[in-house]
Amino acid sequence: MDELINNKDILKKNFERYRKILRYMEADLPIQCLCLPKIIENKLIAAGCLRLYDVIDLDLTKIKGLGDSRRAIITSSLNQFVTM
Repeated sequence: MDELINNKDILKKNFERYRKILRYMEADLPIQCLCLPKIIENKLIAAGCLRLYDVIDLDLTKIKGLGDSRRAIITSSLNQFVTM
């Protein structure tokens, strides 16, 4: 019984790791694919965000020059990309 529980835990961890890898592979695109306004795109690039996966887990409040409205535009673009 303990072996079965241990195997389920291992399988669950492997599945989560696999899902995370797939998420990053799907997001291995340049940020230009978000079709953001050039000013926002330049702010992201200046902050070191060159690929879509760089933006996914990023705290946008830490990037200077991205106010609420610009963060909303980025979030909206990311949501549109994810639903595709």
